[in-house]
Amino acid sequence: MSFTLHVVCPNPALDRLQVVEHFHPFEVNRVMAVRTLPGGKGMIVARGARRLGATVTAHGFVGGASGEVIRRGCADLGVRDRHVEITGETRVTPVVIENSTGRSTVLNERGPEVTTPDTEQLLAGLATVVEPGDVVVSTGSLPPGSGADLHARIARTALAKGATVLVDAHGEALARVLADLRAEPATGRFVVKPNADELAGVLGHPLPDRAATGDAVRALHADTGATLVVTLGTDGAVFFDGTVELVADTPTVETVNATGSGDSFLAGLAVALGSGEQPAAALTLAAAMGAANAASLTPDIDPELVTRLREVVTVERVGSGPVMPR
Repeated sequence: MSFTLHVVCPNPALDRLQVVEHFHPFEVNRVMAVRTLPGGKGMIVARGARRLGATVTAHGFVGGASGEVIRRGCADLGVRDRHVEITGETRVTPVVIENSTGRSTVLNERGPEVTTPDTEQLLAGLATVVEPGDVVVSTGSLPPGSGADLHARIARTALAKGATVLVDAHGEALARVLADLRAEPATGRFVVKPNADELAGVLGHPLPDRAATGDAVRALHADTGATLVVTLGTDGAVFFDGTVELVADTPTVETVNATGSGDSFLAGLAVALGSGEQPAAALTLAAAMGAANAASLTPDIDPELVTRLREVVTVERVGSGPVMPR
């Protein structure tokens, strides 16, 4: 792979995963196993991309003892560390995993305050290292003080350097990305990848099925020029780039912990697009990555399982039937 994947996670976290057999809210729960690891959506993307052999650089804000764990995690993964050091403490995210069902409960802290100089340093650092042909993923929540338009600013910075951009945001941050694109439609490859609930929240109406999601992404593409990839959980994903509309299924696995499956999906999509794969092949890898993540206790993927799952993913061109992505 000749490109670098730059993963921008403005609000990383130290994940503390605790496994219980049955989770009982408002009661004492006995923990079977505990694991602490660098987390946040961007770190899951970076981990998944590294499992595929991609060259990865991580950008974001880190601080304090938890921030040092993020930095050590980058070193352990072979990820280049370009985080901006801040005075606050990187957040901690407790995750309770119910072993009997595979369901998880996540407590998301807001994250530390960042300053305007911190934000400008992040953007300047990104502009310094991104090269034409690279891929930039901007993902996750935004820490206080960073501004709701940070994902949009990151995307514009990357596009100006000739990179492919993928943004996974929600709420006001996603609304600002779409508003920015409506004001100035994308001229490079710009991929917006929310899940259906996140997109429905911004649009102000439900997306109950693939058909409704397809209608929404076609309308958004017309307004923004962006490629839309919307994940639907176990119902797969929808892809539309103005030329082709695809739907992919989600391969069946025994779910251990689905936390991070959307991020692993994003990692597969980013690596495939950076490698020059056609949309159907990129969607196939992404779907296999998302499913493989759900089969793991921690947000991670087994490359051998991904290889097997790619063989059973079905991608269809809307109105034309199945396509052969490989």
